Amino acid sequence: MNKLKLFMGGIVAAALAYVLSPEIKKRVKPMMEKGMEMGKEKMEKIKFKTDSEFGEEGLTSGQGTELELERLKEENRTYLQEIRELKTVVNKLLDEIASFKEKID
Repeated sequence: MNKLKLFMGGIVAAALAYVLSPEIKKRVKPMMEKGMEMGKEKMEKIKFKTDSEFGEEGLTSGQGTELELERLKEENRTYLQEIRELKTVVNKLLDEIASFKEKID
């Protein structure tokens, strides 16, 4: 009987994951696409910035590259924070699944 409860709990967990996964994908996809697009734009800006442009700003190409890297690191921190928030949401969903599983037992 105990194995049957575990089996049923597994089925419920799988059903919830199946039902909730499209919602998770729907939320993650726009963030991923936005990040990819912004990354492409940044790479193009870096590619087209020549030594003369750095010279006009009073910077050497190395200094300009360092500034660009700092900006990219800050964006990376922002995206990591968004990923952590998404992970929190996923963990909450997993906790809800576990609580449903306990109710079945």
